[in-house]
Amino acid sequence: MTMRSPLLLAAALFAVSAVAHAAGDHIGRTALVVDTGTEVQEVFAPDTSKIVLHIELKGAEVGAKVKGTWIAVKTDVAPANYKIDEIVLTLDSTLDEAEVSLSKPDAGWPVGTYQVEVSYNGTVEKTVPFSVK
Repeated sequence: MTMRSPLLLAAALFAVSAVAHAAGDHIGRTALVVDTGTEVQEVFAPDTSKIVLHIELKGAEVGAKVKGTWIAVKTDVAPANYKIDEIVLTLDSTLDEAEVSLSKPDAGWPVGTYQVEVSYNGTVEKTVPFSVK
């Protein structure tokens, strides 16, 4: 019977988990702002002209697809978890940031809770909640 070092086994398990984690860790920090603003917000007014999500990319590859899916989680005018729109960006260089945005509906943003799901090559890596009050 061969004895294996517990330290060596722990190091091997750590290496495997680190590789698995890195493969799904392309979306870093995110920040919601108004149109061309710089102040990070989580709450927006119904008359906000455009909501922009800035996305930090980590280890992004040329040809990768970054998708932002805008969802009305709970409002009085749409069913729960209603997909409003989605924006897909195909990276043509190794960028370290991207952005997706959504303009105000004609009647204004309905009061309620929302979220943006950010995907990298088809895998949702981050969900960014916000509300309109």
